[in-house]
Amino acid sequence: MPEPTVQLFCGDCLEILPTLAAQSVDAVITDPPYPHIKRDYGYWTEAEWWAMMMPVVAETRRILKPTGSAVFILQPNSEKVGRMRGWLWEFMAWVCREWNMVQDVWWWNIVTMPTVHNTQYGLMRGSVKACVWAGGESCYRNQSSVLWAESDEMTAQRLAGRLDNGKSPSGHTVNRLRMIEAAQNRGGVTPFNILPIPNTGGAHGHGGSTPFALADWWTRYICPPGGTVADWFMGSGTMGIAAVQNGCNFVGIEKWDKPGYFPTAQGRIAKAGMQAQPRLPLDVGKAEQLGLPNA
Repeated sequence: MPEPTVQLFCGDCLEILPTLAAQSVDAVITDPPYPHIKRDYGYWTEAEWWAMMMPVVAETRRILKPTGSAVFILQPNSEKVGRMRGWLWEFMAWVCREWNMVQDVWWWNIVTMPTVHNTQYGLMRGSVKACVWAGGESCYRNQSSVLWAESDEMTAQRLAGRLDNGKSPSGHTVNRLRMIEAAQNRGGVTPFNILPIPNTGGAHGHGGSTPFALADWWTRYICPPGGTVADWFMGSGTMGIAAVQNGCNFVGIEKWDKPGYFPTAQGRIAKAGMQAQPRLPLDVGKAEQLGLPNA
């Protein structure tokens, strides 16, 4: 298998995406900014966020291969304590109407720390992010690459020989022997649509981070071997690392060079075993300032 290629673009994805070839990417896995969240890389109102995401989604559909799909990792937020904003669910409903949501999937950060919303106002910890999975109904997915290990309870039942039929709390008949045999034949247990992955290991200077384990899981699941993964909001480059370590090509875009995100991503991906090939839509002065070729 040929060595994967890496293309990194420093600039606004709204300007770069129209230059990318149609049907050239197998999977888009990206963590866009959220509206009404103040970060060092910017702040968007809901109207500004929609104005950005609508062309991003349109270009994503054009760039994806017919069997490809996209995952937009998005975190809900509140207007004030006790009043949630609705933009996330509006976006999910819009994807269902205008494209297709393959399945609802959620990432559960199991190490989320409590906030004042929890300690003083009696609310629960906001610990899940939506993985808005959009694509065709029969888009590529390789379930065998993301199977889970058998649960301790199932292992105990198997070892104790308790493989008789039973009933679930909802009244459905459960054939434990068939479940065990299916898991053994597949090599694992089918995953749930809530992914319990702790967000640990640091953000590498980025205000919002995606854990490597989540990037790796989605890469293995929806990108075929040797395919191409893309991230339109690359940040510190975690998605690129997951792509190249799985033998996939990678296309990454990051707008913000001033906080150091783009050079950080380039360095981290290079250390992951690939020599990045920067394509910088910048003037010569800024390219020289970054110490990168002006290509």
